Amino acid sequence: MMFNNIVSPFLTGLWGRRLCWAALTIVCLLFLVTIIQTPLTWYSDSKLTKAQAIIMDLPHPAQSSDLIQQIPEWHLFGNAAKSADTSILPVTSLQLRLIGVVRAVPDHKSSVIISEANQVGKVYLVGDTLPIGVKVDAITEDGVILENAGRLEKLPLQRQPLSFQEMPDKLFA
Repeated sequence: MMFNNIVSPFLTGLWGRRLCWAALTIVCLLFLVTIIQTPLTWYSDSKLTKAQAIIMDLPHPAQSSDLIQQIPEWHLFGNAAKSADTSILPVTSLQLRLIGVVRAVPDHKSSVIISEANQVGKVYLVGDTLPIGVKVDAITEDGVILENAGRLEKLPLQRQPLSFQEMPDKLFA
């Protein structure tokens, strides 16, 4: 009974009727938006379900084994750009000795003579792998850059320092 005494004057008065009409208008607008939005959503969903699926050709089993064998050669973050400054590379600690360097104008034709553990030297080109598993990465004028377990190291050409004798006081005695 108390509820009717409080609510009834609001709903029967002029402002009460206006409030009811405003609430009814908002509900009708929301219903209208829902009616319009539903078919549009259904249409876009139907387009997605009818879209062509991306079909990937699965490799032949022989190709799969080739791909699997190539995985160790892939680099997760790519290969770093090769720096022209070889002075920052560490000198290799491997038991190798660089005997000679033959530089050619196309770099891929350059060669080096490397001796392992004081054995007879062998000729290697860029890209060749030494028997100990180290790869020749690049050849420079004064050494060779090796790839040892994914790290670049340099093997410098050992040069004997020149020693000069003093000039004699008299050339002809």
